[in-house]
Amino acid sequence: MAELQTLEFPAAPFHYIRPSDFRWLTPRLLVAENDPVEVGTPLFADKQDERVVIVSPVRGCVRQIVRGAKRAILALVIESEANTAPFCVVDVPMPSNSQDARTLMLQYGLWPMLRQRPFSVIPNPDVQPKAVFIPCFDSAPLAPDYNRLMEGKEVLFQNGLKIIRMAAGNAPLHLCVRAGADNSLFERCEDVQLHYFQGSHPAGNVGTQIHYIDPIAKGETVWFADPQDVALIGRFFAVHELSFEKRYALTGPAATITGYFTASYGADLAKLFKQEWGREELRVISGNVLTGAKMEDFPAVRFYDHQVTILREGGQREWLGWLLPGFRKWSFSHTFLAWLSPRKSFAHNTSLHGGRRTFMMTDVYDKVFPFDIIPLSLLKACYIKDLEQMEALGIYEVDDEDFALCEVVCPSKMECQQIVRDALYELKMNS
Repeated sequence: MAELQTLEFPAAPFHYIRPSDFRWLTPRLLVAENDPVEVGTPLFADKQDERVVIVSPVRGCVRQIVRGAKRAILALVIESEANTAPFCVVDVPMPSNSQDARTLMLQYGLWPMLRQRPFSVIPNPDVQPKAVFIPCFDSAPLAPDYNRLMEGKEVLFQNGLKIIRMAAGNAPLHLCVRAGADNSLFERCEDVQLHYFQGSHPAGNVGTQIHYIDPIAKGETVWFADPQDVALIGRFFAVHELSFEKRYALTGPAATITGYFTASYGADLAKLFKQEWGREELRVISGNVLTGAKMEDFPAVRFYDHQVTILREGGQREWLGWLLPGFRKWSFSHTFLAWLSPRKSFAHNTSLHGGRRTFMMTDVYDKVFPFDIIPLSLLKACYIKDLEQMEALGIYEVDDEDFALCEVVCPSKMECQQIVRDALYELKMNS
């Protein structure tokens, strides 16, 4: 975990806003290079529903629009103006009904802070969810402490819950917390259903929580949001400040220093971990080691992440390789003798420790998969895009992150998360 210290983060000279942070969103540009922007200026809209806009988190100027193959927009590079507040004051009325709340959230770029299951996409503003889930802890490796992330945001969080409940048409609001932890912030919330989860990962995944509280059937929709985003929504409506500044954790066995820092989303973080950025032997990840994405051209955290992880790159040849007893190697099975020290910590790297091969008939997925679903059969149906079989096996209840541990223990080294993500996209396009 990150040390409980605050890291000094110098003002970011640039912010990188990437359409790829928002699953399956096809952007339509609303700005051009050299256009000035303020906090809340719309940058691009979703072509499928142009009410959904992504806005600027800072005041500055659009210096570059980076395009890739087929002129796809990879990122908007915003040069931020120095010595300006990371928020703007907006005089908005308090919404009185669900439609007013949705309209204001759409107008000021707060709507993308919500996501829906199935598919983990930005919700359709015209669809009524059957429930709203707020996962209030993270069980992933090196996950940050939510009490530290939410420190000083208690009142704003409760205000945000009221707005989200109104926007959701008073659908049940579920707060999921870790049993035995300090949950005083969340236990003080009113008009919510509190649920306690215990155990190791993926207990903190919202998919696991939905499965055991209110499973999704075909045609049903559930919203979910990160607690910090809930607090930002509450800040906008309670004190009329539009801000996209959040607290993040810097973690990882290869990080020279760990701790918590505050930044607006998309901020250039190269100065924060200048000793690590650009070194070929290290990999900087936005998110955790299971579901995060490698930072390549743009050193910025993705929109929905609250963690940065730094690992050593693997792939080096080892002397004697598999002939060594492996006292320093982790294995899900007892392949290596490190299992004799169950409390031992491991400094993992990015090595696969094996080659890719076809699916093997094994029950290893069942040992780490939390749902009452047959993971191997569902993965095979996803792999061949058998939509009927996918639906029969429970595809609407899962997302790619729910298969992260399956990918870790997979003897075939299959990219389980990518297989599920591609299958979900196929299902959504055919629905």
